[in-house]
Amino acid sequence: MTNKIIAFIKHYNVVPQTFQENLILKFSLILLVLDGSTGWGLDVFMRIICVIMLAFNNYIANKLLWLLISFFLIFFNSLQFYSLDNHKILFTYWILLITVYLWTGKNIGYIKNNARLMIGLVMFFAVLQKFLNGFHTPGFLHGRFLIDGRFMLVTNFITQTPYEELFENQKDVSLLNYLPIDNSYINLTNSLYLSRILYCFQIFGLIFEAIVAALFLFIKKENTIKDIALITFCIGTYFIFPVLGFSSILLLLGIGQTNVKYSIYYIIAFILLQFIMVPWQESIFYFKNSL
Repeated sequence: MTNKIIAFIKHYNVVPQTFQENLILKFSLILLVLDGSTGWGLDVFMRIICVIMLAFNNYIANKLLWLLISFFLIFFNSLQFYSLDNHKILFTYWILLITVYLWTGKNIGYIKNNARLMIGLVMFFAVLQKFLNGFHTPGFLHGRFLIDGRFMLVTNFITQTPYEELFENQKDVSLLNYLPIDNSYINLTNSLYLSRILYCFQIFGLIFEAIVAALFLFIKKENTIKDIALITFCIGTYFIFPVLGFSSILLLLGIGQTNVKYSIYYIIAFILLQFIMVPWQESIFYFKNSL
């Protein structure tokens, strides 16, 4: 019985035609293991199937297994669609794209063109959403950098505000949740210099993100400028705003649309971005106080 099942699965094995195709499939499977699940049921399935496909190279492009992965992604993600992270929805589209690519026998240009369009559309709608939400107005990020623990390291570096005062900001804001009086307010440790720096960052970020969107939407051919722009955006943005899942799928799409020569730079960027998981703020705070 087991041999029949294995033989049935092997019947759908496809040999990747190029090194880049093999790289795209492997990198996609790695991200499925690292960040592809939305619950323990999907997580167990992904870890077993993807690890088997990675361990045995003959199954990397198995059409049946990719179809199963697509089915389970759609099923589990649809159960919690409205609470799903945006990058997981984007990742599901990407896996469906790979599945269609394998089952229809299209050439690698199908992957490249769709990866390029996905990057361009994602960046365009990100700019549109930020503009509609007021990201271009002064002060949008200022308050967040004063009270959000994720940005304490950057705030301390720019303003030299002691960590103790930034921690007090957090405590004061949390007290507002317990005050029974409406329209209560608190005075935070503030910095006009920080406000100006962040406003410049907001405007520059919007312009740069719009440029990246335009490059990928309107330049159809492979272009080094597109690769430099996307890698710069990912490293420059996600080291400050640590969103590892979204940066990973953007880099994967970058690999999908570029050539083998520049794929290595996307992989290096992916490796570098893993260090955003290091608790730098806690480590520096602990080191300073232990001296």
